[in-house]
Amino acid sequence: MRPMSSRFLIDAHVHLNNYHESTRKPTVENVRELIAKMDDIGVDHAIVITSYKVDMDRPSAEEVIEALAENPRTTVVEGLRWRGEQRTDMFSLEERIRDGLVKGIKLYPGYDHYPINDPSLEAVFRVAAKHDVPVMIHTGDTYAKTAKVRMAHPLLVDDVAVDYPDVRFVMCHLGNPWFQDAAEVLYKNDNVYADISGLTLGEFTYDFERYVAMRLKDMITYMGDPGKQLMYGTDWPLVHMKPYVKLLQELDFTDEQLENVAWRTAAKVFAIDESKLATARPRG
Repeated sequence: MRPMSSRFLIDAHVHLNNYHESTRKPTVENVRELIAKMDDIGVDHAIVITSYKVDMDRPSAEEVIEALAENPRTTVVEGLRWRGEQRTDMFSLEERIRDGLVKGIKLYPGYDHYPINDPSLEAVFRVAAKHDVPVMIHTGDTYAKTAKVRMAHPLLVDDVAVDYPDVRFVMCHLGNPWFQDAAEVLYKNDNVYADISGLTLGEFTYDFERYVAMRLKDMITYMGDPGKQLMYGTDWPLVHMKPYVKLLQELDFTDEQLENVAWRTAAKVFAIDESKLATARPRG
């Protein structure tokens, strides 16, 4: 189910978490389901993001790395716990990045009760710059009612993008519902990217799909050349993959823009070798 005529498809935002007790499965089973979905939809590579906390439904970075160790079609980005007693050990995180096991860092502002531009995050951004890995940032609406959404406003990404020009930042979820603010941050800052993931839960309703497509088209018009900074992503399993391919097809990209959004930009941001994309997925 390749979108239009793109050569490859990279899903820049998936998880291996359990979100519902009734469908709870071991991580290895979630991996098998992910790969099966990728095969069904035609996804060549997926960026697998770990949570900011570890519990029976959210596997640790170490567990995810082990579960994906033999799978060349995935890249791991480690979620950061920055508040509370169980904070991420930055020395261990840097070792995983240094060893090539982790290819990026994910921040969860709002969820973890700190703002995107919290000065204490300097140490995180310095590690990202040192090892040339991207920093993904949750922006906009949150899945949890206990999160503080103002801390995840996309305009705050401008602060860190200006202060750390050597770091590549990725705004997850386009700052939904602050699409126009996210568009301005992207337009202004060449070191900021965004994925289009997580704009609904499960399936799109007809009316909401039209609304999201309209807002995305407004962003694209404002940005001028969206292919340079936008990346395809779903937020699976919170979001089903098939409706997202349909959404991508509705955004009226030029052929060149589609190639960039579907895979080229993500390959650049996450340092994914194009030659490996060509050989990783079984071809029918």
